Amino acid sequence: MPASRYDIYAEQGSTFKLHLQYKYAGGTGIDLVNFGGAMQVRRSSKDDGIVLFLTGSGVTGGGITGEFMSGLGVAGIGGISFNTSISGGTLGATGGILLRIDANTMKYVPYGKHFYDLELINTLGEVQRFIEGTFEVPREITR
Repeated sequence: MPASRYDIYAEQGSTFKLHLQYKYAGGTGIDLVNFGGAMQVRRSSKDDGIVLFLTGSGVTGGGITGEFMSGLGVAGIGGISFNTSISGGTLGATGGILLRIDANTMKYVPYGKHFYDLELINTLGEVQRFIEGTFEVPREITR
């Protein structure tokens, strides 16, 4: 199944939260227990530098440089949560996916139009590109 397309608008310097639902065709949430995932934001699909990296373990940003290479970067607060509500509470097999990035990490994300994808990893280790699109960040005025 090809990745769905969703363009994200995330304000520089503001806390970012996006709640997604992964459901069967009939509307029942897919159980994401023991799932993993990773999301990267880059200036372009060809760029080696990473602007943001989210996993189930947390979020990494570029700090004052805005970009970092794999294995480096500045730890922030947030990441990817599975089977959650918009508030981050666990609700059982909901199919809820919550992406969170703290305001301080977002403060250093370079303004402009970037690109991202979110990959899900199931219990068999199979990787699926779940969603992709642009990650647009308008410049913060209050600094």
